[in-house]
Amino acid sequence: MALLDDVRKVAGVADRLKGPVGNEANTKALLIEPMLSALGWDTTNLDHVLRDWPVRQDSSVDYALRIGEDNVMFVEARGVNESVDDDAFATKAIEGAHSEGVLWCVVTNGLVYRVYRTDEEVPTHDKLSFEVDLTKAAVGSPADTASVPLLSRASVSDGSLALWGEQKVFTDPRVRVVLAELAAKPSAAFLDAINEAIGERKVPRDRLRASLSRVLVVDTAGKPTPTTRTQEPPFKPRDTPAASVVTEPSADPAPAPEHTPVADAAPPAPVVPASEPEVRHEPPTPPAPPAQHTPGSVQADDTPDAAPSPETAAKRRFLGGAKGSRESSGHPAEGGQAAEGIDPYAPLSKLDDPFADS
Repeated sequence: MALLDDVRKVAGVADRLKGPVGNEANTKALLIEPMLSALGWDTTNLDHVLRDWPVRQDSSVDYALRIGEDNVMFVEARGVNESVDDDAFATKAIEGAHSEGVLWCVVTNGLVYRVYRTDEEVPTHDKLSFEVDLTKAAVGSPADTASVPLLSRASVSDGSLALWGEQKVFTDPRVRVVLAELAAKPSAAFLDAINEAIGERKVPRDRLRASLSRVLVVDTAGKPTPTTRTQEPPFKPRDTPAASVVTEPSADPAPAPEHTPVADAAPPAPVVPASEPEVRHEPPTPPAPPAQHTPGSVQADDTPDAAPSPETAAKRRFLGGAKGSRESSGHPAEGGQAAEGIDPYAPLSKLDDPFADS
């Protein structure tokens, strides 16, 4: 706000400089120097401002603005009632600055400031970085109000002025235009250069052309449309025609979703016939004590031909074996006899658990 107040004061003083009093001397003393001071260039400090700095043997510049030991900006002045629309006058000032290695040159009448970059290899009018009209800034013109601080000593010192010129005027706009033109009508060499940079995963030329028109934005008439990232519309998948969407494998394909190996999967539950009881799979247990027999009876395992006990019959029947196969056929073992009151061939569910501890 303080800088804007200074701009309004200078604009107010300029209204009084009419006729002969609007000469160059009064313009310097009452308009230019107060403005330079407001921008951080101390006109009373020789390390900031030098007046009538010699440029050539026969000429000098009105103000040489300095940072450290270097001149960084020349200012050439005219009377407030004179116009700055004089290419010959501007060209002389720009060439003088360039010959001294000074990057910036300002031509002003105290109200209008034209800022030129001297190292651009273009005609004088194309060296113009921007123009500030203090009369417009005083009444709130957004463009002029925003441009005034670019003339400050701090802006020149920290590179803000140079960066602004690169982004807005000199380099970035030219690059965008050229890239957009190449996108509209890419040459074979340009497409080959892109494929060379891509590497092994080459892209067919027709697809490269389509991609360039999307990435660099070319209008339907084929005219290049320079743009910046902030101007690009957000990507909306639903607005993209299905036919124009091309799915390509990425350079590093994503790994397949992890899954449990078949070997680690839980085994399916055993299918048990309806007529047979479920066979339980349990950890081995200590062998049960021999079953008690009535006097005169013989244990099934003592004699090969002895009749099996109910427990032995059940084990042979469900765990396999020669004797079990004979018993399952409905015939008792030779020379054997089933225990009284117990049918060894009855369903297991009707017997005591043969594997339970006695």
